[in-house]
Amino acid sequence: MKKFKNKYRTDSIRLKGYDYSSEGIYFITICTKNRTHYFGSVIESKMKLSAAGQIVANEWLRTQTKRDRAVLGEWIVMPNHFHALIGLKPKPDTDASHASKAGLNRFEQSTYRCDLSVRKKAFPWNYKNSFGPQRDNIASIIRGFKGACTRQIRNAVDPDFSWHTGYYDHIVRNQESLDRIEKYIIENPLKWNKDRFH
Repeated sequence: MKKFKNKYRTDSIRLKGYDYSSEGIYFITICTKNRTHYFGSVIESKMKLSAAGQIVANEWLRTQTKRDRAVLGEWIVMPNHFHALIGLKPKPDTDASHASKAGLNRFEQSTYRCDLSVRKKAFPWNYKNSFGPQRDNIASIIRGFKGACTRQIRNAVDPDFSWHTGYYDHIVRNQESLDRIEKYIIENPLKWNKDRFH
């Protein structure tokens, strides 16, 4: 295995050739380092946030005020990880017909739920631009979110707090997938004892 800056380098888990600044819906999972329980506890099948968990929740809600194209879907802070659906609206220079094809032509924002109008529509694969702008892509949004949370938690709660390097993503391509992921997020506290992140 190759080393970079004297550390072993792992291959990217991102879909090769996919433009992560493309309009669409993405399912994101971010874990704490060593899966340490910083964010609270599941008590009687409900998530009770710690001070660190509240920082994560507040910072996630700020995401759509900081990023014009971001729309928040279902999300949850768990004891040692965070799940979220995030939509990216069409880029300002995108042809309206392309936006309609992608099924993201109407957004309704709310704190926990959003109707991204992908219902009953599939997302097209878009391989034409492998290197889209680095601002307002999923990686830059997650990097900013993780950085803001880390600074606040280290200053106010625990100076040793750290996220696991990177994050997991899934490109949501159809209604069935969206429904399944929304249900998984909503039911995460109910199934915490069986969760692979527990």
